[in-house]
Amino acid sequence: MGPGNEAMATNGPNGGPLIDISGAIDMHCHPYPDLFPRLADDNDVAVAARAAGMRAVVFKCHHESTVSRAYHVARQVEGIEVFGGIVLNSYVGYLNPAAVDAALRLGGRVVWMPTVDAGYHAQVHGGTGGYDTQAGGRKSAEGVWVVDEEGKLKPEVLEIFELVAEHGAILGTCHLSPAEIVTLVTAAVERGIEKVVVTHPFFKVPNLDLATLEELVRLGAYPEFGYCTVSPAWHYATPEKVAEAIAKVGASRCLLVSDAGQRHNPMPHEALRIFSQTLFEKGVGQADIDRMIRLNPIDLLELPSSPSTVSDIGSGAVREMTGDQARTV
Repeated sequence: MGPGNEAMATNGPNGGPLIDISGAIDMHCHPYPDLFPRLADDNDVAVAARAAGMRAVVFKCHHESTVSRAYHVARQVEGIEVFGGIVLNSYVGYLNPAAVDAALRLGGRVVWMPTVDAGYHAQVHGGTGGYDTQAGGRKSAEGVWVVDEEGKLKPEVLEIFELVAEHGAILGTCHLSPAEIVTLVTAAVERGIEKVVVTHPFFKVPNLDLATLEELVRLGAYPEFGYCTVSPAWHYATPEKVAEAIAKVGASRCLLVSDAGQRHNPMPHEALRIFSQTLFEKGVGQADIDRMIRLNPIDLLELPSSPSTVSDIGSGAVREMTGDQARTV
């Protein structure tokens, strides 16, 4: 960030800087309906995020497309943008190009690879359908892999790539194995997909090492760090580890999300605030947090960043003038 840029934190009434999440975008949260227990439903999550001044939320569900859900919530809850996508688990036919086609044509913004039904997830957690305290899905000893026995991506994955590229959608790696993720990201970028997100890299699945994460960023992917990974209930990684990774790969290529909705976590908007504040306390700069919760999501969702929009995304937004235009940086 250049000299003269303003900080995005404000002094709290009780002393010390507070990270402001107004204008932030949560790219990954888990409301109800869901086969897993959840803290709040779609409307409640959107209303609470709006009350916190957030700009948008992206709903994710392991068990169905959230595209229609997002559409209806956006119609009912004014003052916040709501987006959905599709997770390629058994409930939508696994690696199903027809389901992806429908989701994207109906306005979906994200296509997530398998989560609780991924083969690697089944290996790590002893089966599909759930993990830890999350239960309620279809159980099986085996999950689905995106590569064949020779390590090559399956034909249906390549067909899904074409659809993602055609619609300019976001591709999420989810609960695949580290080797699958490297293969997937490499091929996706080669086939013209410009927006690839590495889902919660330090979660129990996939639990990537830093060297692999750096390789994925060099390929063009965005690591997505979530509060849920560092939450007290699961604590798969420490905030220090996340801060180190951000410093290593650069905030310009990272996202901060809540990944919340579980009963043992705060509401998604508050989880995002706590996570952002914690990383700030661990040394991540205010401008970098701004980049990860506001500006990078704006780019990935292709939302307008006109002066009128900038005024809506919080006092901490930093502006850079280019000609007669103002844009967030």
